[in-house]
Amino acid sequence: MLNTQLKMTGSNEVGFSLLELVIAMTITLAVMVAASSLLASSLRTRTRENLRSEALAAAQRALNIMSREVSNSGYGLTDNGIVAVDSNASSIRVRANLDNNTDLNGIDEDVRFILQPATSNYQIVRYDNSNAGNPPPILAANISTLTIKYLDVAGTDVNPANAERVSIEVKVNLPAGPEQPAGVVNLVSQVALRNAPGTLQQF
Repeated sequence: MLNTQLKMTGSNEVGFSLLELVIAMTITLAVMVAASSLLASSLRTRTRENLRSEALAAAQRALNIMSREVSNSGYGLTDNGIVAVDSNASSIRVRANLDNNTDLNGIDEDVRFILQPATSNYQIVRYDNSNAGNPPPILAANISTLTIKYLDVAGTDVNPANAERVSIEVKVNLPAGPEQPAGVVNLVSQVALRNAPGTLQQF
């Protein structure tokens, strides 16, 4: 008689227990939350830096435009071109006879820069006599202050009609960041008038 022996082999099943699965999911969730927080913080920082860069770039462009047009003030005229009654510490009006005709109605011949209130802080706008009736273009926003000084050669404050130089100072408000307070950047431009009273007396 043949004896048949049956050999039973047990199978060892390999896998995660419910407790191990819960622990793994908790760790994964914690890592995802940390990564999401880091990404959100990076995006907020980038957005803030973009806003700061845009505000500074706009203020620098406005300052360059103002400096260029103020320096041309009085071209083709017999005075420095600054209209004293419309010029003060936060506004300046300049004229120039750029096309050498009998009036000052051409483009860029009679312009005024004004600091005016806006929804947020202040903004610098440019009025052009040749573009009357249309909304003035906004040169820069988020401006804290615009300070214009009318100086003689020695740097003493004088009446705009007697100015030899013009100092333009712009303070730009920079937005706050996640861990950084809001700031203010000060930009200054010194402009020498081509038709200053002293210059005119030499010719």
